[in-house]
Amino acid sequence: MKQPKYKAVVYDVDGTAVDSRYNIDALQETCIELLGREATDEELKITYGMTAKNAILYLGGTEDQVEPFEKRWIEKIMKMCQNASLFDGIYDGMCQMKDAGILLGINTSRNRNELGDLHEYIKEPFLELCSLIVTCDKVANPKPAPDSLLYFLRETGLKPSEVLFVGDSEFDAGCAKNADCDFALATWGCFYPDKIDATYKPLHPDELLSIVGIC
Repeated sequence: MKQPKYKAVVYDVDGTAVDSRYNIDALQETCIELLGREATDEELKITYGMTAKNAILYLGGTEDQVEPFEKRWIEKIMKMCQNASLFDGIYDGMCQMKDAGILLGINTSRNRNELGDLHEYIKEPFLELCSLIVTCDKVANPKPAPDSLLYFLRETGLKPSEVLFVGDSEFDAGCAKNADCDFALATWGCFYPDKIDATYKPLHPDELLSIVGIC
């Protein structure tokens, strides 16, 4: 077996590992219900990848509205997510990486309470393959700040050059850049692939295997 190029691969969740566009539909419904307006398509795309709090504030909510808005948004997500799935090739690729001795991790803008739908409805136990899951509530500053990847580096003892971060948004790209880690853009879940700088731009999750050097 080839020696992997990276010792760890860290995945974003929404739009990278999980096809979770239902989050946007749930957000739109919550905007109409609690903010009294429809968000534009552009606004919804921009918020994809933000923490719930930052998305709510960006859409015009106030600090006082954050908690009830987030609660209602999660309720709607849980109703819509029953058909949620991983993108084709994600789970098999993760399994092959783990078998090759690569450490797997998650770096998500969700907080730990927002992972429930993944455990309940995603049939493949992809989270169980991961040695470390970094949610936004574990760090002071969310993506694009480097805090979450730096947390992963501290906990694993790895160097930035040994870690590949896979994500679909400018927030993910910024996080990788600020932490000095290589970045693979998940073009299969990205709204603006041509506008985001990345070390790699794979077109399908299967291509990650050649990027990490195990096939």
